[in-house]
Amino acid sequence: MNVYDSEVAGGLLEHSGFKIISEPEEGSANQDADIYIMNTCSVREHAEDKVYSRLGMLGKIKKTRPEIIIGLMGCMVEEHREKLFKRFPQLDLMVGTRNIKELPALIEEVKQKRRQVARIKQDGISIEYTDQIKRTGTYHAWLPIMTGCDKVCTYCIVPITRGSEMSMPAREVYKEASRLVEEGVQWITLLGQNVNSYGGASNTVIARSPEGTTKQSTGTKIASASFGTLPRNDEQIRFPQLLEMLCEIEGLNRISFTTSHPHDATEELFQVIARNPKISRRFHLPLQSGSDRILKRMKRLHTFDDYKAKIDRLRELVPGISMTTDIIAGFSGETNDDHLLTMSALKEIRFDSAYIYKYSLREATPAAKLPDDVPLEIKDKRNHDLLALQKTILVENSRKMVGRTMSLFVEGKSMKMPDYMIGRTDQDKKVVFEGSEDHIEKFVSVKITDLRYETFVGKLI
Repeated sequence: MNVYDSEVAGGLLEHSGFKIISEPEEGSANQDADIYIMNTCSVREHAEDKVYSRLGMLGKIKKTRPEIIIGLMGCMVEEHREKLFKRFPQLDLMVGTRNIKELPALIEEVKQKRRQVARIKQDGISIEYTDQIKRTGTYHAWLPIMTGCDKVCTYCIVPITRGSEMSMPAREVYKEASRLVEEGVQWITLLGQNVNSYGGASNTVIARSPEGTTKQSTGTKIASASFGTLPRNDEQIRFPQLLEMLCEIEGLNRISFTTSHPHDATEELFQVIARNPKISRRFHLPLQSGSDRILKRMKRLHTFDDYKAKIDRLRELVPGISMTTDIIAGFSGETNDDHLLTMSALKEIRFDSAYIYKYSLREATPAAKLPDDVPLEIKDKRNHDLLALQKTILVENSRKMVGRTMSLFVEGKSMKMPDYMIGRTDQDKKVVFEGSEDHIEKFVSVKITDLRYETFVGKLI
């Protein structure tokens, strides 16, 4: 979602006459910029620490160039709000996740009045559909369909920074997807903090509170071309239905989505994936822990056996589907036995990829009331153990693909191998093969001949 928000912000600024200059190397700042805007994340402490470091660096630049403007947008703004102005007086403006469209005007206000300015709405939906967007490529586009989360996972900051679940109207999602395809987009990734809990009527934005009540507000209308049959205004659309509806758009060749919650990963959804080859054969489903005791402490709403049964069913319906996950090492109260259960879960399920992180306490979350009682050195060791095991599983899984023929969407030329093209399989795995630029943005068949680290080498069929 943050990538999409950055694309919207960049597009709006360019259309307002600003020039976007190249992003600097990490740990440095482009000395020629007049305005520095950082889009932030609050999910993990490390991400926030990087922002604090960059703000310190920009503060030094501002001492010699007091006219520059420094701004923050995104989840850190929603979490910390005006406290950031007090901690970092060099900071000029802050823009909440629901106020991105105001960014150009806020910059002008800072220029004119030279005072700190903030726009942070408390309600509404943090999605802006616009054709004024700065995408890095033409074949792929991000398409947010819902935002926020009503789950109460104790470690998670998302309900605080993004609010309760709100879904874009199904008609608007369909129209925006159609507009993107008319612009040349062939691959769309649907976005949401809990994307498979999507539930949109056709002409309203739905906000579901944790207590199960429903609030409605008028959805923002867009003027865009579309084709095919749009849902009726009074039609309630759930996520599986939305997927099937989007699969009918001619010219849209691939649909992927992230991120899902196990509680909302249903048989209906699995059946839709199985019968629609346009839908990516990669499914990301965060597990977080293999211990039922820790899952209950996290309030994840499932046991390991529940989770495993869903994975088994999806693999039964969609043979060869790539399964990826998230794992937290060292959550509050985690014992060595709990850790060993997570290791066992990785061995049993054999994920194709896993994002594994050490637990970092977020002050505003329910877990802040729990003791962060796993010492850092033990977190480090458990994190290392999990990463090492997953790397072994990844290599073993990948070697089994050598010799197979696979469909590949060609993204462009390889940066490291000039005579080679690079693309992704339906399982979202990278493949390089000897080819020409005529293959770019097309589907081709390749036979996998080799594996180099995590990238496959293929031969064009």
